[in-house]
Amino acid sequence: MEVRGLPSCAPEPPAGDAPLEALATRYRVDPEALDGWSIAVNLTRSDCRIADAGLRYYAERLAARAVLQKAARLVGPLQAATQTVREPLREPWGGELDVEATLDNVLGKPYPEPGDWIAQRRVDRRHQVVLMVDTSLSMSGENMAIAAVAAAVLALKLHPEDLSVVVFEDKANAVTHLDVPDPPAEVVRRMLDQPVRGYTNVEAALALGAAELERGRNPRRSGLLITDGVVTAGGDPRPLAHRFPQLFVLLTEDYKMNPELCRELADAGHGDVFPVRAFRDLPARLLEVTNRILR
Repeated sequence: MEVRGLPSCAPEPPAGDAPLEALATRYRVDPEALDGWSIAVNLTRSDCRIADAGLRYYAERLAARAVLQKAARLVGPLQAATQTVREPLREPWGGELDVEATLDNVLGKPYPEPGDWIAQRRVDRRHQVVLMVDTSLSMSGENMAIAAVAAAVLALKLHPEDLSVVVFEDKANAVTHLDVPDPPAEVVRRMLDQPVRGYTNVEAALALGAAELERGRNPRRSGLLITDGVVTAGGDPRPLAHRFPQLFVLLTEDYKMNPELCRELADAGHGDVFPVRAFRDLPARLLEVTNRILR
């Protein structure tokens, strides 16, 4: 879904023009009216793609900042999910003494043993996630900018090394990997740098997504697939769903959606389907799913 009323883009200005003025010229807007969100919306439009690498990188950074601001307003104050760990006290600063568990261990003994002293402490409840995002031609423009906000929501909620983002059209490509601590701004920039083109190969997305998730070492791992369930390239994706410990499908509803396939994928992946009524609701819906899996 493109933003209505956007003018077609002008020819790319010569290299060497001031970056902001060059972007304004390209997008046919006044430089004072140009903001990061409008850049994010235009970056993936096929008629607005920027060939000059330096100008494109500059535009992507401005766009990523605007995308992260939207995601941060949605997420609110960041507070990591935590859990209580109880273990034998090895150092005096290793946590707070668990009096009840320690008494259970020492009762009836003439002398306490080293492992009888139990400490408890709060640690982050880590969860590793691979997010699979459709970047076929129908996603160009505003849809891709919104998908970048959704990815930013995940990037803000998770530890940097706990997120992999896979984009897919005719083929799939990982823009960030598990155990690689890419900052959220770089995750967004790479998403907006992807060519938005081609058809929808869900099989390729699940194959690469499962391979990415298998790189992880945390037993708490999940895949999140954003799709309308309409496969226009590749083979049957259903045999790949069982490779995920959990596979959640965010079904973007439209007139051509295939909810039956989405349900079959989620069932095979021990997950669930979450309808997204309008594409603009995707970031908020993804936040709901993320909060659920981080419990």
